[in-house]
Amino acid sequence: MAGAVVGVGALLAIAAPQAMAAPASGVGPAAASEATVQLPAGAVPERWTIDRKAPAPKLPAAGAGQVSDPQGAQEAATGDWWLQPRNGKYQGQTCGTSRVDIVTGWGPMTLSLTQSRAISSQWSSSVSVDAWKVSGTVGFSVTDTATNTETGSYTVPEGKFGTLEAYPLFDHFTFDVYDTRVADHYVGGGDAYHSVGYCYNQLGEFSTCGDRVGSRARYSFSQPASRPHAPVGAPRPRAETGHGR
Repeated sequence: MAGAVVGVGALLAIAAPQAMAAPASGVGPAAASEATVQLPAGAVPERWTIDRKAPAPKLPAAGAGQVSDPQGAQEAATGDWWLQPRNGKYQGQTCGTSRVDIVTGWGPMTLSLTQSRAISSQWSSSVSVDAWKVSGTVGFSVTDTATNTETGSYTVPEGKFGTLEAYPLFDHFTFDVYDTRVADHYVGGGDAYHSVGYCYNQLGEFSTCGDRVGSRARYSFSQPASRPHAPVGAPRPRAETGHGR
């Protein structure tokens, strides 16, 4: 007889994949529903579905004010004022690599994930720069959290052992950092990730063999690829980690 199981998984540390793309001046992204989704390395696209909870992101207009940050005033007084993030660029959607929920069971049955979770924004930079400045460049607070409710389900066929996993879905942005003390020159760059939903991985297998099945995703997917973020000829070591984790 068919049944239903609701998963209650522990919230683990979130680690967004190291997606890379060439830097560009700030331009508005295409509709998120039309964007490709970057999956973790080794993922099989046919087994994944995307559950986006937020609208397509918007970058701030050139010269717009900074995003409000509760630590902004203090950081502005102590940070390196001459370091300025610029050229915020939307790079698309990407699935995190750390699972936040899982449920399993024998078919025939429907597996469901329905937990609400607060997942932190994340950011990193190759040079030390204030978080509130980065927030103003990418259009959201890189130190905030977003609470979204899982709505994943998977109908496990009879005779198979099914697994439904949830991973965080992020909007990925990149930015450049410039030293403005004498003349603007590029000194580094970074990445920022904003939680906007979930990625679900569906697996089903027989008890005696490794045959696996999964529902076909509604998005096109890409695998992580290495990219130099810096402009041509400008090295970019990655060392500094931001405080939004």
